[in-house]
Amino acid sequence: MRIITMTGRVLQIGELTAADADAMFALMDEFYDNMDRAVFERDLYAKDYCIILRNEEERLVGFTTQKVMSVTVDGKEIHGMFSGDTIIHKDYWGDTELFRVWAQFWFPYAEKYDEFYWFLICKGYKTYRILPLFWREFYPSYKAQTPEYEKKIIDAYASALYPDEYDPQTGVIEYRHIKDKLKAGVADIDEHRIKNKDIAFFDRANPDHTGGNDLACLAKIDRSLLRKHAPELLFG
Repeated sequence: MRIITMTGRVLQIGELTAADADAMFALMDEFYDNMDRAVFERDLYAKDYCIILRNEEERLVGFTTQKVMSVTVDGKEIHGMFSGDTIIHKDYWGDTELFRVWAQFWFPYAEKYDEFYWFLICKGYKTYRILPLFWREFYPSYKAQTPEYEKKIIDAYASALYPDEYDPQTGVIEYRHIKDKLKAGVADIDEHRIKNKDIAFFDRANPDHTGGNDLACLAKIDRSLLRKHAPELLFG
């Protein structure tokens, strides 16, 4: 059986073509309900970078977008990056190319700062599981209560991006309008998956994720916080 592969590339948002944007929206629309082209483009062009994944036929099969931004916490400027829309076609689930390209760009980028954080929002368990797959320390997690400092950073980023919809008590972005959500069958949490502690935690922390709500999450981009196997997968 031939192994299907894909290759990733980091682009500045201004380098995306109209055909890229069309393919990106079509991919989202295949796996998400309630997609709106105007909203998608508004969010896309507010970002700074995009990782595009293409298969051997040069067809776009995945992407993730990022925005560099800083917030102020206790009078200190906190630098970081916010991940927006992220999707990989189901034919390529399990391929680590996206994570390798992401890490090989953002870890060197982060070294310019004393501290640099990854702020991401998760409406599905597959996105949330990226954190325990590679990081020893991230928040929120079933393993430990989120420390006060990291909680303030999460609150600052989430409040800056979603001032009217983020609930700092729950750590969830509860949208007040019709929001895109994963189609049924794409990332359902069944009796088997709920046995995984990380998935069970995500399900408890974001109980209306099937309605499109997002859990606000944070990881410091620091190689010393990676799990033992992660450097070989990401940088090997």
